[in-house]
Amino acid sequence: MQIKNSVALVTGANRGVGRHYVAQLLEKGAAKVYAAARNVDTLAKMVALDPQRVVPLTLDVTNSAIIEAVASKAEDVTLLINNAGSLTFGGALDVTEAKLAKDMAVNNDGLRDMTRAFTPIIEANGGGAVVNMLTLLSFVSAPGFAGYNASKAAA
Repeated sequence: MQIKNSVALVTGANRGVGRHYVAQLLEKGAAKVYAAARNVDTLAKMVALDPQRVVPLTLDVTNSAIIEAVASKAEDVTLLINNAGSLTFGGALDVTEAKLAKDMAVNNDGLRDMTRAFTPIIEANGGGAVVNMLTLLSFVSAPGFAGYNASKAAA
C-alpha cells in the first residue's frame, strides 16, 4: 500500500495510537486523512496538524446509521485504519454483561461493519488496504481484560 497520495480514514483518531497514525500518514504524504472519533471536538489537535488535509468526522462504530453517513462523506478513501477500541478492565466473572457487550460491539462488530462499508469504496477507488488494529492480547488470555481479549480475538 502506497501512503503517498492515499486518502485514509482513521477511526479512534483523537488519542493514543490513532493520533500517531494521523501524524504519520501526513508525514508520509497522504493526500487527505479523515480523522474520526465519537466527539469531533476532540479532534482539534489532529486538524491543527494540517487543516488542508485533515478532515474531522463524527463516528461511532457501533451505530450503523453513522457508519453509512461517514461512508457517504468519505467516498474517496483508499486506506481504512480500524483503530477505535474499547477496553473494559476486569475478569469474565466480574465485568457486567453490558461492559462485555460494549467491548465486543466496538472491537469486533464495529471493525467488521466499517470494513463492510468501506471495502466497496476502496475497490471503486482502484484498490487500497484495510488495517485492523488488534493486540497481542488477541492471542493470550489476561484475566483482567476478559472482554478486551475476547473481542480482539474475535476480530
